[in-house]
Amino acid sequence: MELINIVWMIFWLACVVASTIIGSPKEMGISSFFYGLILGPLGVVLVFISKGKKVTCPFCKKLNYITYKVCIHCDKQINGIKKTE
Repeated sequence: MELINIVWMIFWLACVVASTIIGSPKEMGISSFFYGLILGPLGVVLVFISKGKKVTCPFCKKLNYITYKVCIHCDKQINGIKKTE
């Protein structure tokens, strides 16, 4: 019985770590941590499918995560632009 509890706790901790890692580039670090902590595997899925905080590239008008310094679509610098939710 104790082995099952240990495996369950390790699985839950892995969900917390995974959701935090997935949510970090989306600027969802703290909230993604709590999604993983409270919801476990469902929290990982919710963080994975969420759009996160994004900005629009002024050159190609496509969305990029706010942490990106260079547009992933047109490879131009996108520092200092307004956020879009």
